Amino acid sequence: IEIDDRSATPLALLFHELATNAAKYGALAVPEGHVELDILPSGPECLIRWREHGGPPVEAPTHEAGFGTRLMALSVERQLGGNISRDWAASGLVVSLRVPLRAMSRSA
Repeated sequence: IEIDDRSATPLALLFHELATNAAKYGALAVPEGHVELDILPSGPECLIRWREHGGPPVEAPTHEAGFGTRLMALSVERQLGGNISRDWAASGLVVSLRVPLRAMSRSA
């Protein structure tokens, strides 16, 4: 997927937040953990899927969304016009995004 300056910053913020949380609490907090990242075109959209494996057991948060969660939503929903969903699966956190290709690059 081609990206340009309008999508690079929101994507960088998103991946930084995901990686930081994975290193603190998720799959990257343990040596055997890993992350799979899929970025695929899907019609007029781009599907981005972050999947953590091999980390500590995960649980859905029971508290109000923190700054990082709000920042990710802002980046994806407002800046890129997409949507974000989270699944706290037993095997690890799965974050899925759908973003219009036109938001990723002016040439899309």
